[in-house]
This record gives sequence, structure tokens and C-alpha cells, in this order.
Amino acid sequence: MLLGLTLLLLARLTQACPVGCDCFNREVVCTAEDMDDIPRDIPKDATEIIFVETSMLTLQPWAFSNASSLSKVVFLNTKIQSLQAEAFGGLPGLTDLEITGSPLGGLRGEAFRNLTRLRKLTLNFNTLRALPADLFQGLDTLESLHLQGNQLQTLPPAIFQPLEALRLLNLAQNLLGQISEKLLGPLASLRTLKLSDNLLATLPRLAFWGLGNLQELFLDGNRLSELPQGVFLGLGALQKLWLQHNAIDHLPPTIFSSLGNLTFLNLQGNMLRVLPSGLFEQTPNLVRLCVSNNRLENVSAGTFTNSPKLSVITLSHNSLSSLPPGVFDRVPRLTKLYLGSNNLTALDRQLFQNLTHLELLSLADNSLTTLPDGIFDNNFELFNLALHGNPWACDCRLAYLLNWLREYIDRFFNLQTYCASPQYLKGQVLPALQEEQLVCPAPLEPYGVRRFLAEKEESGSSWDLPEEDRSPTRCTYSNLDGTVVLACDQEVCRWLRVQLSPRQTSCTPGLTFNATQEWVLKSSCGSVQVTVSINALGGGS
Repeated sequence: MLLGLTLLLLARLTQACPVGCDCFNREVVCTAEDMDDIPRDIPKDATEIIFVETSMLTLQPWAFSNASSLSKVVFLNTKIQSLQAEAFGGLPGLTDLEITGSPLGGLRGEAFRNLTRLRKLTLNFNTLRALPADLFQGLDTLESLHLQGNQLQTLPPAIFQPLEALRLLNLAQNLLGQISEKLLGPLASLRTLKLSDNLLATLPRLAFWGLGNLQELFLDGNRLSELPQGVFLGLGALQKLWLQHNAIDHLPPTIFSSLGNLTFLNLQGNMLRVLPSGLFEQTPNLVRLCVSNNRLENVSAGTFTNSPKLSVITLSHNSLSSLPPGVFDRVPRLTKLYLGSNNLTALDRQLFQNLTHLELLSLADNSLTTLPDGIFDNNFELFNLALHGNPWACDCRLAYLLNWLREYIDRFFNLQTYCASPQYLKGQVLPALQEEQLVCPAPLEPYGVRRFLAEKEESGSSWDLPEEDRSPTRCTYSNLDGTVVLACDQEVCRWLRVQLSPRQTSCTPGLTFNATQEWVLKSSCGSVQVTVSINALGGGS
């Protein structure tokens, strides 16, 4: 019985549906490519109608006069080129109107007359080049306006005057080269403003004045080279600000001082060379900050003096060669810090000491050769550490890092961390080494040694070095090609490494069984002779 009732219902819906359309419940979907006009037999109780890739070119006045119950009308990828005056007349309950992906190049001022209950208007990805000044007259209830992906170059200064209830305005992906100082002022209820991917090179100082309820502002993908002092005044409710992919080369120290509720700021892909001291002093609620892909050479020590909630900082892909000690001391909640792809050569031992909640740290693709002892002693939550792409010098100064990696090897680390020097360890994975292999050679001819040797050379007396000039450090002896390495302390040798050729060639004769070979190894400490014998034991392989 249930199946029979279902089939009967479907049959009734099919019978009531216009040709070239499908109907279900109160929704009508028309997909016939040869449909060149609005059907006259739209079901009386239909509330939504969607046209997809139909061929109608023009909407005539009162085109929907026989479907007064419609609350939503959508045209997707149709061929509509024009709308006649009051094309949507007779739709007193229309709340949502969309025309997207059509060759609609212009609009009459009367196109949306009498739509007194319209809340959402979408005109995305058409070919609109200009809008009449009175286009939105009478749309007092409009809350969401989408004009993305058109060819708008300018906007009449008073075009948004009637839209006091508007909460979202999307003007992204147009050709706007400028906006007037009074354009946005009437939009006191606005929460989200999207001006992304236009041609804006400058902003009026009072461009956003009056938008006291604005929470999201998108200015990314423009040509802004500077931000006028005070341009964000009055935006006390702003929480998210997108400024990435512009040409901003400097920031006034107080540019964000009025944004006390700002939680997210994206400055990626600009031309900044420095973050001035106190830049975020008045943004105590900032949680996420991205300044990657700039030209930063310096971050001032006081940049983050008042950032107690900052959780993510991205400074990767810049030109930072150093970071001032204490620069992160005032960001105790930091969990992710991206410093990769810079020119960092050394880090202060205390740099991360206050970051007890740090979970992810990227130091990849810098110029680091070593890290100071104790640098991660307070980072108890650190489980993702990127160290690859650095020229690590695997000597005694890296022993702390080796031991630290081994202690937390069960955590998720990027372990592709290779030695760049010394030659006999080049290409070795750091965590796979033994601490005994991390040795430091004695300094080459320190001043005291050179002076002492010169004096003894002239006098012809004994060459024993005075106690104060004897180096207590380890020495590493090797032959020219680095195949034999001997590490010694001042009084005893610690380990020997001999790299034998896996097969005998004319250039690299192998060391055969029951054979002995000698090498003279040199270092800055002097020379030693090493003899290695290989003897085959009988009775086994």
C-alpha cells in the first residue's frame, strides 16, 4: 500500500510539473536547454524554482506572475543577458534571488523594484561592468549581497545608502581600483566585507568609518603598498583581518591600535622588512598571526609585548638571520611556531624558554649548523619538530640535540635531519649517530701556540707547549679522503672509523683478508699513524 501511495504521489507531481522541469515537494528544477521563457504552469504551491543551463536571454516584466508563492528563485549558468523593469514583479514573498554564471552585463535601476522582503541577493560571476545608483532602492530588508566575480570598476558613492540592514557584502574578484570615502558608511549593520582580489592601490583614511559592527574584513589580493594611519579607526568589533598578497612594505607602529578584539591577522605575501616594536601592543586578543613570504630581516624585541593569547605565529619564507633574545617571552600560549625557510644561523639558548605549551616548531631550511645546549628544556609539549634542510655540523656541540631527539624519539618528529659536516659523517641521519661520533677538533693554531712556536723556532729550545696553551679539547685525525677517522681526547683515543671499499677496483684497492694497511692521519693537533689488520678466523663464515 505504501509503495502504491508513493507511485501515485510521484505521478501527481510529474503531471503538475512544467515541461523540461522536475518537481519534488515544493521545489522545481528546470534543466531543459531549449527553455527560452519562464514556464506559465509553475505549481501554485511551489516555493523554490531553479533554472540550470537554460537558454532564455531576457526576463520580461512580471515573468513570475503566475507563481506568487515563490520565496527563492535561482539561475545557474544560464544565458540571461538582461532583466526588464520589474522582472520579478508579483513575487511579494521572494527572500532569496540568485543569478550566477550568466552573460548578464547590465541592470536597470528598476530590476528589483517592490522586492520588499528580499534578504539575499546573489549576482556572482556574471559580466556586470557598472551598477545604477538606484539599483538597491527599496531593498530595506536585504541582509546579504554577493557581487563577486564581475567586472565592476567603480561604484556610485551612494549606491548602498538604502541597505541599512545589510550584514554581508561580497565585492571580491572585480576590477575595483578605488572606493570612495563615503561608499561604505551607511552599512552600519555590516558584519562581513569582502574586497579580495581587486585592483585597490590605496584606501581612503575613512574608508571603513561607521562600520562599528564589522567582524571580518577581506582586503587580500589587491595592490596596496601602504595602509593610511587610522584607516581601521572605529572597527572595535573586528575579529579577522585579511591583508595577504598585497605590496605593503611597512606598517605604522600603531596601525592596529584600535583593533582590541582582533583574533586573526594575515599579512602573508607582502614586502615587509621589519615588524616594529609594539605593533601588537593593543591587540591582546590576537590568536593567529601569519607574516610568511615577506622580506623580513628583523623582528623587534618588543613586537609581541602584549600577546597573551597568541597561539600560532608564522614567520616562514623571509630573510631573518637572527631573532632577538626574549622576543617570544610574552606569548606563553604559543602552540605552533613556523620559522622555516629563513637565513637563521644561530639561536639564543633562552629563545623558547617560556613556550611551555609549544607543540610544533619548524626550523627547516635555514642555515643552522648547531643548537645551544638546553634550548628545548622547557618545551615539554613539543611533538613535531622540523629540522631538515639545515647544514648541521655533527660535532660535540650537537650532542645535546642528539640526546634530546633520542629521549623523545617516540613522538612524531621529522627525522630527515642529515649531517653536512664533518666530511666523514656527511649524509648521515643525526638521530642514528652515537654520541662518541660527535667530536670537536682542536682550534687551528691559536694565537698562543703560534707565538710559542715562533719563539722556540728562533731559540732552538724545547717544543713542549706551556700548560696554559695546551688544548683540552678532542682532536679528529683523518686521511685526505676521509675514509679513516680517529677521534682522541688529550690523553686517550676514543674511537676509530675505517670505511673499506665494498669491492676492489684499480682506483680503490680493497683490504683483503690476512692483510695489513697503514695510514698517516693528520689534524690540527698533529699526526698519528694507524695500522689496521684483518685476519680471517677458520671454521666459520
